[in-house]
Amino acid sequence: MDDIRKQYEEMQKSGALGSAGRIGPGPIGDPPNVKPERKGLGCLTKIIILLLLIGGFFFVYPQLTPDKIKGDVVDFVLVPQKDSTSRLWILTNGSFEYISSVKRPGYSSVGRKCLFCKAWLYEYDPLQGKVIRKIKIPYEDIMINSRIFYDGDVMTHVSNAYHEQPPKILSFNVQTGAMIEDTAGFIAKHPALASGITGLRFDEEKNILSLDTRDGRSNLTYSLTDQKLYPSYSKYFDKQRKDYKNVEKCLLCSEDGERIRQVLYRVRAPRSELLWHMSMLQNRCGAPLGRISSRMKGASATRLSDKIFIRGIIYHQDNDGAVIISLNQADKKADRLMTLIDGAGNVKWTVGQNELFDKMKVDENKNYWSTFDGSSRSVRVARSGKLLVLMQEGVGIMGFDYATGKKLFTLD
Repeated sequence: MDDIRKQYEEMQKSGALGSAGRIGPGPIGDPPNVKPERKGLGCLTKIIILLLLIGGFFFVYPQLTPDKIKGDVVDFVLVPQKDSTSRLWILTNGSFEYISSVKRPGYSSVGRKCLFCKAWLYEYDPLQGKVIRKIKIPYEDIMINSRIFYDGDVMTHVSNAYHEQPPKILSFNVQTGAMIEDTAGFIAKHPALASGITGLRFDEEKNILSLDTRDGRSNLTYSLTDQKLYPSYSKYFDKQRKDYKNVEKCLLCSEDGERIRQVLYRVRAPRSELLWHMSMLQNRCGAPLGRISSRMKGASATRLSDKIFIRGIIYHQDNDGAVIISLNQADKKADRLMTLIDGAGNVKWTVGQNELFDKMKVDENKNYWSTFDGSSRSVRVARSGKLLVLMQEGVGIMGFDYATGKKLFTLD
C-alpha cells in the first residue's frame, strides 16, 4: 500500500493527474477558479441616481436651454409693444409633483406633493422665439388655481392656498420684471384684510378676486380692473349695474334650449341690462330675442350668421369679430373646430382639429379632462393686433395669424 501511495504522489507532482487528482485532506494543487457573484444596484444607489437625474433636469438642463419654456403651462397674457407687436407672458408650474401615499393602522391618505416647488413667469418674444425674461416665484406647496392678469404696466399673479402654501397676490412691472408688491403689501392697503387672507378665487371673465379672511369674512370682492375692494359680490354687482353705457356683445344663443345647436347674435344694450339678462339671452333664441327691445330698454339684437355651432363657446371677441370653438358633431367623441366670425357675420377662417392640440378632442368615456366640460375649462384664447393665441392648460400654447388662421408657432 505504501508503494502505491508513493507512486501516486510522484504522478501528482509531475502533473500527470492534473488538478482533478486530489485525495486526502488539506490543499493540494491550485485552488479552483471561482467567479464572484454579481449583485445588482443597491436600493440606496438607485435613489442617488434618481435624485441626480431629477436635479440635472431641474438645475442643469434649464441652464443649457435658456430659450425653452420649462414646466406645465398654467396661464398666459398678451402684452402689446410700442412697435405694434406683442409679447407673451407665460405662467408655468416648475415644481416636481408626485402622488404621496401614507398608510398606518387606522389611517390612510393619498395626496399630491411637490419637490423644488415653484412657478416660472416668462416674458417671451414669439417673433424671435426667445425668452426675454424669466422670474422665479417660490412656493411652499402645490400651485392651485393660479392665474395672471395684465393691466397697464402691471402684471398680477394670484394663487389660492393649499396646505402649507398661503394665498399669493404678487404684482410685477412688465417693463423691468421687478416686483412691485407682494401679498403683505396688498393686504396692508385694505383694512378689511388685516387679519390675513385664507382663500382666494379668480373669475377670469369678470377679472375679480373673491377673498376669505382669518376673521371669518367670506367672498370679499376685489376688482382687478378698478383696483377696488367691495364687501361682497352683490355690492360689486350693484356697482356694475349702474353702468348704463351702451355696449355691443356677441352671444351664442341656444336654438333648442339645451345649448347644443347654437346661433350667433350681436346684442346692443346698456351694460347694466346685459348683465341682468345674460342668462335669458343665451338660453333661448326665440321669444326673448324677438321681443328684446320691449324687454330691455334701448336694446336690439341681430343674427349675424346662418351657421349653426354645435356646443360652441365664444373664447374671445372684440370689435373685429368673435373666436368660437365648437364641436364637429354632437356625440360622446368629437373633434374641435376654431372659427373666426367677423363683425359682418362672415366666416373668415376655420382651423380643424388636426391643427389644434390633440387633448382638445372630446371623449366622454375617458377622464374628466377629456369630457366637454373638463376640456373646455382648460382652454383660453386672447388676441393682440395680428396675433391670436390659444392655450390649453397643462398642454401648451399656439399662435395664429388673426387675419388668415395660419399657425405661426407652438410651445409645448
